[in-house]
Amino acid sequence: MGVLLMMLTGTKLFDVFGVPVPEWYHGLQENKMMAMVGIFFMGNMVESSLLSSGAFEVSVNGEMVWSKMDTGYLPSLEHLISTIDDKLGAGAQPFTPDFESLGGDL
Repeated sequence: MGVLLMMLTGTKLFDVFGVPVPEWYHGLQENKMMAMVGIFFMGNMVESSLLSSGAFEVSVNGEMVWSKMDTGYLPSLEHLISTIDDKLGAGAQPFTPDFESLGGDL
């Protein structure tokens, strides 16, 4: 993101901080479009690798009830609801999801 900001502001950003313009910056300025596309794809690649952990975790009142990282698979909806009901206790109102409010037929 910082490199994109530098490319859009030109040499003004270096002037503001009183830093001489580095040599590599001139190469970026000569090939702005290729540099921006490269930065965009590189940023997406880094973001995707950071977000692809496959984690799915559910907690109730701060206590972990399900972790895909621990079990290796996703629970069925019925199993998840049953587990949440068990954690909430016998005196609690049973959890019934309202799928109609989601706007679809599930």
